[in-house]
Order: sequence, then structure tokens, then C-alpha cells
Amino acid sequence: MNKLIAMDISPFHVNVPEAELTELRRRINATRWPERETVTDASQGVQLATMQELARYWATITTGERSRQE
Repeated sequence: MNKLIAMDISPFHVNVPEAELTELRRRINATRWPERETVTDASQGVQLATMQELARYWATITTGERSRQE
């Protein structure tokens, strides 16, 4: 029997120096991607295009956008 546990979600803030975020963006943009998967489904894991789209998002979101999303 599964029992649902009610939990309060508390907001939190993380302070990361801009230099660290800049370095993270540089590393994301420097990613060496593998060749495209050989199947059209997710049997080989997350598809390359999905990961590339997520990486583009991480590399381009600005500090101001992150603050507004909270």
C-alpha cells in the first residue's frame, strides 16, 4: 500500500558567482556531441536533439531570467 506524504515546498535561493556561470556556459557550448542515434525511439536513451536543445537553453538563459522563474 502506497501512502502519500504531504510535504511543504519551501523556496530557496542559491548565489553562484557570475564567473562560475560564465565558465559553465563556456563548457556547455564546447560540448563535443556524439553521432546521432541509430534508432528513432528512446531505446538508446535520451535523443541527441533533446539533449542539444536542453544544452542550448542552459547556455543562453540569463541571470535575470533565472530570477524571474522563481
